[in-house]
Amino acid sequence: MSEKSETGESSTFKVPVPTTQNPELRTQNLKSRKSRASQTDAEIRSRRNALRTASSPDQWLQLAVRALARRDRTTAQIATLLAAKGASPAQVRSVVRRLTSLKYLDDAAFAARWADRRLARMPMGRARLHEELLATGCPEQIVQATLRASYRKVSERDVALKVIKMVGEITSPQMLGRVARLLSQRGFDEDTIETVVGPLMRDVRSA
Repeated sequence: MSEKSETGESSTFKVPVPTTQNPELRTQNLKSRKSRASQTDAEIRSRRNALRTASSPDQWLQLAVRALARRDRTTAQIATLLAAKGASPAQVRSVVRRLTSLKYLDDAAFAARWADRRLARMPMGRARLHEELLATGCPEQIVQATLRASYRKVSERDVALKVIKMVGEITSPQMLGRVARLLSQRGFDEDTIETVVGPLMRDVRSA
């Protein structure tokens, strides 16, 4: 029997395993893990961007149609809505062109309907209606055309008289002053206010 057998040692040579890792190797492994994590984050962002880019045009069209079904909107309002939901500028333009061709979007028709409804519910002057129409996103050119059409149907003076009629009987100069301020707030110009308030002032003084 050999000496190795007698001492119980194995005849196979084994490489000792280090109990602690080399500091340089540990640093390299850490950098490698960070790099892989960074690449993974970049891949996730890339996939998300790709999904947004590849969104079906019908998705945005359907969203716009549902919005129009709920209430009347201008082109600018639809574009703002789609952009807020994540549609790209190209997708917004595509949907707007489609809806315009289908007559679902028509800013001139929108402005006419808006003016008719507002003048019926709350008589107002040209300046106030101009401000409200611009706030809906209607282009200035369409707003001006709508104002001309609206006040051809009924004069601004007659609209102001409607406001006064809604106030009721005016029995004092103080009430007359409040009416004049109300007309100004409703967007009537000074000439129109003077035209409708002047006769009332004479009536109050003679009473």
